Amino acid sequence: MPEPRTSRVREAVRVWTRLAPYLAPHRGRLAGAAAFTFVAVGAELLKPWPIKVVIDQVLLGQEWSMLPTSLRDVDVLTTTAVAATVLLAVLGGVAGAGASLWLADAGQRAVSKARRDALGAVLRQSLTFQERHRAGDLLVRLTGDAASLRTLLIDGMFALGREALLVCGTLVVMLLLDWRLSIAAVLVLPVIGLLMALFAVRLRAAARKQRRKEGQLAAAAHETLAAIPLIQAYGLEDVAGRAFTKQSRRSARAGLQATRLEGRLGIAADVALALGTAFVLMLGIGRVRDGALSPGELLVLLAYVRSFYRPIRKGLGRSAAMVKAAAAGERVLDLLDADEALPVPARPERLDRARGQVAFRDVHFGHGEGRQVLRGVDLVIAAGEHVAIEGPNGAGKSTLASLLPRLRDPDRGTVEFDGIDVRRVDPADLRSHVAMVFQETVLFEGTLRENVLLGRPDASDDDVVRAATTAGVVEFAARLPLGLDTPIGERGTELSGGERQRLAIARALLRDPAVYVFDEPTTGLDAAAETRLVDHVLPGLRGRTVLLITHDRRLARTASRVVRVEDGRVAATEAAIAVGGST
Repeated sequence: MPEPRTSRVREAVRVWTRLAPYLAPHRGRLAGAAAFTFVAVGAELLKPWPIKVVIDQVLLGQEWSMLPTSLRDVDVLTTTAVAATVLLAVLGGVAGAGASLWLADAGQRAVSKARRDALGAVLRQSLTFQERHRAGDLLVRLTGDAASLRTLLIDGMFALGREALLVCGTLVVMLLLDWRLSIAAVLVLPVIGLLMALFAVRLRAAARKQRRKEGQLAAAAHETLAAIPLIQAYGLEDVAGRAFTKQSRRSARAGLQATRLEGRLGIAADVALALGTAFVLMLGIGRVRDGALSPGELLVLLAYVRSFYRPIRKGLGRSAAMVKAAAAGERVLDLLDADEALPVPARPERLDRARGQVAFRDVHFGHGEGRQVLRGVDLVIAAGEHVAIEGPNGAGKSTLASLLPRLRDPDRGTVEFDGIDVRRVDPADLRSHVAMVFQETVLFEGTLRENVLLGRPDASDDDVVRAATTAGVVEFAARLPLGLDTPIGERGTELSGGERQRLAIARALLRDPAVYVFDEPTTGLDAAAETRLVDHVLPGLRGRTVLLITHDRRLARTASRVVRVEDGRVAATEAAIAVGGST
């Protein structure tokens, strides 16, 4: 069903209203571009006149009262006309280049700011938002779709403004030369407007589909590249290739549909403009025969007709590009206006002297489609207590841990830190007192030292070495050519799973918070590294609150008690010694 025109207008206004403020800091550059544009348009309007002078005054010898006496000589007039042609071309070229440079500068800065804001908006959203959006699609929105904003905000609008200015100026000159032919040239405009109205709806829908398919293609590519070891190990290259090819064809078909519509619009516009030119030419010949126009004036008028139609044709192309850019802009706006960020209290309570007491009171949480994960969890952890959380996969252990640093909020119930509901604390303040070691280690391209420093960027070098030594990072770094300054590659791919986990533990130790959360910290660790964790790392955290999510009974034995979670509820609590005795 076609989208109502009022809805299209409202959406266009919403996109512009939301994105136009990104241009405000660059008013000076835009003003400079506008000044250059006026000069370029003026030079374009004057270009046909040297031709008129050469034909009428030089070749046909006609008098022209507007010429000063000093230019009545044929040789002087010829030289002046040729020089004026070159000068106008140079002036128009320099002015056009200056406008393009200023616009490019302003456009890049505006798009860069919009892209940063969109990324910031994504980073502020809850984990629920992140889980619902595929990483590849978000990547396309932050790169390709954001880059299209330059067409929407800068290139398209200023180009349309330049074309509109040129059309208006040309029409004024044409009316002064011969108003009858000018009206004949204008008769084609309603046809152009009708064509744009007919194609705009379909082109916008096709552009939306194209951007959506490109996002799906990027998501498929991202997942395929992330799964290369699995694909190679199971010989799934052909399967992965066919799946990617299928997505690629869908994206190509969507792009071809938009291109086909643009082509049809261009053909229809070219035919309409050609008919308009032919009509003006036919009438113009009659005007010359009647003596109302000179041949030179007819040539000038035809040149102006072409100058009149050229920006209209370009404007159609710009409009089509802007329709597609608006579709991309809507996808960026979806990120900028996402409302799933965890709310920050207007007057947050401070955790200046965090002790690390944690309480979950009647906590319920569910994912979409009615999948309930936590069902009335009640659990109090004293400051400095080490608690192991056990349970089958899918019982809600990791979800429970993610509520503490407020990576998401419970549907019902409260999570308290030192007796304060975490929703009354600024998330940044709360998270500064919590360190998490995730089951899937996340590292960034850089050195070992830089990845440890992510735990506390302002830490001293001695603190970094101390944390790295305790976690066993220094032990394997000593075998590397640059020690802690050894690059680890993208996402730490040059490290083993155990080495990656040691880095994650060192990062958490460097943070030095009141509460530590370890989610299956022995994943990927060898026996020696696991022993170091049990015998050195965890005992060194006495006095700090520790939540251990684990299936490892040896690791659970280091805790003061074990809490078993089943089916989203606390099923049992027992002393850790009982667990140890059963092993």
